[in-house]
Order: sequence, then structure tokens, then C-alpha cells
Amino acid sequence: MGSCKKCASMIRIMIADDHRILIEGLQLLIGQEDDLAIVTTAVNGKQVLDRLQEYDIDIVLLDINLPVINGIELCRTITRDFPEVRVLALTSYKKGVFIQQMLKAGALGYVLKHSAAEEIVRAVRAVMAGETYLNASVTTTLMETLRSQPDNHDEFLPQLTRREKQVLSLIARELTTKEIAQELHLSEHTVESHRRNLLTKLNVRNVVGLIRKAMQRGLIE
Repeated sequence: MGSCKKCASMIRIMIADDHRILIEGLQLLIGQEDDLAIVTTAVNGKQVLDRLQEYDIDIVLLDINLPVINGIELCRTITRDFPEVRVLALTSYKKGVFIQQMLKAGALGYVLKHSAAEEIVRAVRAVMAGETYLNASVTTTLMETLRSQPDNHDEFLPQLTRREKQVLSLIARELTTKEIAQELHLSEHTVESHRRNLLTKLNVRNVVGLIRKAMQRGLIE
């Protein structure tokens, strides 16, 4: 595995995109951050998998429209074969179906390419911390898509505690674990416990599924 002493203490990033101009722009942007390091880049799906074998990578900034292997299929492969690597979708695709497919494939975040530089950096750090990150326009599109999808409303409606409802509401407002803890005057460990309980009670695997089912059941607006 490729590595360097300096990179070992930083968030190690691979950029996977077939547009050299975007790669160069991200290299300039991320190069200004003390805690982020671009270790390698790839311009097609096969290169991504080859680079993951060669380098120690924490996060892949992954476009959907990649040659050889598309980003959605690639995300599934990374999640399965390199479970320690996190995927942040960085793409121009705004349709809800693409957002859903990437998140279902295992991406922890979805950010549009026209996002501000500060937001891309914020998304990288959030995903590295294990948070799910969707920028505002992506969240809006995803919510609209989820609202339009049919679901079985005869399914048992779980009983949530008052605190679980509060945590659920704040998750839907896109607050991080730390922000929820500050808002409710709880420890981050307690917030994570409530989050796990919500996932279990609503029988979902991640935050996206949690919000979807909560909206369909009328637990949040």
C-alpha cells in the first residue's frame, strides 16, 4: 500500500472523475487544508479499484458518470470489498433516482459539483466522522422523491419516546450528532444510542431510510 508519514495523520482522499479540470481544481482547494491530503486520482472505474489496492485511502470523492465502471456500481464494489473506505458522491447528477441509488449502494454523502468549496470540505470531514452528508438541494430533491413513492402503510407503527422524537426531528433538520447533543444538552454517546434505537424501531439501515419511513408514517413533517 502506498503511504507517507505526513499523510498518515491526515484524511487521505482519492478523486475519481474523468474531468481533469475538476480534479485540478479540487487539488488546489483541498491542498489548502491542513488535515486533508489528496493521495491519488482516477479517471475511470477500473483505475479506482486499482488505486484502492495500491494506496491507503480514507475517502473516495466519486463521480457517477465514470467510464468503464459507473459510479453507482463502483460504490457497491467499494462498500463490499473495501469496507474501511468511505464514499462521498461528488457529481452533477441531481435527480432523486441517482441520489437514492448512490446512498443505497453505500455512499455516506452526496454533494453537487457546483457546491461552494467550503461545503465540499465540510462534507469530507462529516463523512470521515461517520456522518451522512447531503447538501440542501440534494435533501430537497430526495424528500420530494421519497414523498412520491408508494409504501405499505399497514405496517406496524412503532412507539417512540419523547426524546427519540426530538432526536428524529433534529436528524431530519440535518443536524450532526454533535449539534443534536448540544441542542438537547445530551452527550454524543446518548444521541448515538437514540439514533441506533430509531434505526431498529423503524427497521431501516441508515439515516436516509430513517427519514423516509418517518415521513411516510407521519412521524415528522
